[in-house]
Amino acid sequence: MKSRSRIRFNPDTKEIEIEGSEAFVKTYFGKIQGVILGAPAETVEEPKAVKVRPAKKVKKEPKAANARAAKKAGKTAKKALAVKRVTKTDTVVSLIRGRAEGISTAQLKNKTGLTERQIWEIVDRAAKEGKVKKIKRGLYGAA
Repeated sequence: MKSRSRIRFNPDTKEIEIEGSEAFVKTYFGKIQGVILGAPAETVEEPKAVKVRPAKKVKKEPKAANARAAKKAGKTAKKALAVKRVTKTDTVVSLIRGRAEGISTAQLKNKTGLTERQIWEIVDRAAKEGKVKKIKRGLYGAA
């Protein structure tokens, strides 16, 4: 049985979609995320939960009476195969955690392309959740 592996990346939304065996996903997700975020591969954290798409199965021909039920089952199966999206918050938090000495708002702005206001809102929310801490005005570090 052939296993197909593929990687898709949308640069506008920074979404990564990796399809293949669990070993393939674990091997390449951190490396790709590190390249995209501009951080070294060693400092990028692995995601907590990664959904892996199962290999496509050969479908049997449905009976005439069950044709409608088969269509509904196919639609619900497609929805369940979603891959976790890399959000703006994930990007900013991983950049902050990747720098031991901390990172400034200006550096975050240059690396992410976000506005200062977006960065402030993300950092404020992440600080309240305990993901990052404010070292001093305009400088943020890992919690």
